[in-house]
Amino acid sequence: MLKQDSLLVFVAPNVSEQMGGEAIKALHIFQEMSRVHANTILVTHERNRRELTDRLRVPNVHYVLDTRFAVFLWKSVVFRWFLNLWFSRKAVALAERLAAERGARGRSVVVHQTEPNSPVLPRAVAESHVNVFGPINGNIYYPPCFRAHETASARLRRVLHMPVARLHRLFFRGLRRADFILCAGGERTRESLLTCGCRPEILIDSLDCGIKDALLDRARISHQGVNPRFVHFGRLVFHKCTFLIVESLAKTKQPVCLDVFGEGPERARCEELVRRLGLQERVRFLGWLESHDELVGRLGEYRGVVLPSIEDANGIVVQESLALGLPVVSLDWGGPQLLIDHGVSGYLIRPDSLDQITTEMAAHLDRLAGDGALADSMSRAARARAEEWRWSRVVSDWAKLYPSE
Repeated sequence: MLKQDSLLVFVAPNVSEQMGGEAIKALHIFQEMSRVHANTILVTHERNRRELTDRLRVPNVHYVLDTRFAVFLWKSVVFRWFLNLWFSRKAVALAERLAAERGARGRSVVVHQTEPNSPVLPRAVAESHVNVFGPINGNIYYPPCFRAHETASARLRRVLHMPVARLHRLFFRGLRRADFILCAGGERTRESLLTCGCRPEILIDSLDCGIKDALLDRARISHQGVNPRFVHFGRLVFHKCTFLIVESLAKTKQPVCLDVFGEGPERARCEELVRRLGLQERVRFLGWLESHDELVGRLGEYRGVVLPSIEDANGIVVQESLALGLPVVSLDWGGPQLLIDHGVSGYLIRPDSLDQITTEMAAHLDRLAGDGALADSMSRAARARAEEWRWSRVVSDWAKLYPSE
């Protein structure tokens, strides 16, 4: 257990409410652990300064400044992969300097790198301090039936993932020198880390992300009677598979309706699909809401959430939906398969073919829409499962893992 006078330094290149799930997670980890351990600071990239310092006024944040070499790496297609290692080295050096300025020495300092998510990207380590990484939750790629839609770069990453992990074992020692690694992706991530040369005993199975206590303290959404309204929210990009939900509505026996909150390049494609299938009266595209709180406030209108992503390593939106008491229909793939208890808190669909997915999805939507008792039973189970994800509980468990010199 970490002593109260020990210094805890979190390191992440992106810490933000505006830069996607990993950046949000990094922000929440720092904020929540700061409540548990007062002597906590954050080291991040200067691009986050305007939001963290100027807008959110987050205290105890220190910034890694860009250099000409970093700009060169960013502009280079060939060498951009090493930008993470550059940041990690700069951030760890800054953490070591800040520790020395505070008179903190040796293993009374913990340097915890929460990003990046990938298990195969190289990291630097602090030479004389405790080194912790994670939660790492990677090695997630499109299911086979979607691989015709992979971009060239995504296909290359998938094909090269394990060969790169073997090269990592030969040339990079950072992860292997960790005191422990929070492993959040189950067997797929553990396999990558072991291939990188990490010892099994330093891999600690962990949750990827928690849920803010305030969300879990809200009244659970209850269900009764018939409610054909479902919701989908997030960036409208291909891997979120919004189009699958639209196609499934054409197969439902009940007049199931869908509200879509979000924007992105897939919106036009999905709107055209709605017109082609004659579903204009059943699907609404409502854009982004002003705030997360506004979205949460509206979710009580719905019977459930549909989130058939094929590349989410975790799925914060799945966690939040379950925490509120909304059954979730998702794919049995990636992060959601670790979060949803099939038939208990929601439904998981094996991604074997597009036709099979939409057929099963339609059946699940029909069942939930017409059976309020079933939906409420799932709502209770979802809230009970989500209690395990309360951030205050998660960070307290992590804090017990840190060495105490």
